[in-house]
Amino acid sequence: MAIGDAVAQLMGTAETTRQPSSGVEEKITFMAKTGTTDRLDYLGSIIILHASVTTDLTDATASTNSRTFNMALMITNSVYIIKQGTTDTVGIGGVQTNA
Repeated sequence: MAIGDAVAQLMGTAETTRQPSSGVEEKITFMAKTGTTDRLDYLGSIIILHASVTTDLTDATASTNSRTFNMALMITNSVYIIKQGTTDTVGIGGVQTNA
């Protein structure tokens, strides 16, 4: 990958980590979470999305919380995102800013 390349990951129902290679930085600007069981953390301990939050636009439950979640979060090999739990699906996207 190179600077400016799109970053996208669908974090399935396993506990999953988004952790770029050493020396790589990614600016995550989009997150969507389909269910209300698992949480999304920064460094595995700072909560980004609570377990009770649903942000997916296609959520069948028609939750009033259903919306995309836009932010700007820089991640690296030592500052990363982890999806806790094994139920929900989470999608993230952004751009690589350093290689």
